[in-house]
Formats: sequence, structure tokens, C-alpha cells
Amino acid sequence: MPATSTLTRTAPDISCEHCANAITGALNALEGVASVAVDVEEKRVDVQYDAASASVEQIDAALEEEGYPPLR
Repeated sequence: MPATSTLTRTAPDISCEHCANAITGALNALEGVASVAVDVEEKRVDVQYDAASASVEQIDAALEEEGYPPLR
């Protein structure tokens, strides 16, 4: 089983469950992403991923493509 890394990002534009669903779908589509948790109230995204298959840059790019640029 691959080692799992965790990435937490704050995305100020998260405002509702639609946002959470869009982010979850986009990140789950990336190879290597094991789980995604979006906290709408805290505007936070927690991603568990295999660093050998997915990169922080890919995760950030997917967030930006969905319209939720993360604070880094």
C-alpha cells in the first residue's frame, strides 16, 4: 500500500455544498487521490493522496480550474 500524504488548502471562494461537490469531483478525478474532505464553513480542503502518483501542483491546478484558487 502506498504511503499517503495529506495536503490542506484554504480556498476563500468556497461558499456552499455545490462548491464542495465540484471540488470533490475534480480532485477525486486525479490519479493518486485517496480522499477529499471539504469544510464549507472553514473554507478548507483536506486531501489524502499518494505523492508518487499525484503532486501538490496538480491538486492546486485542479482547484484553480474549478474556480477555487487556494491560498498557499
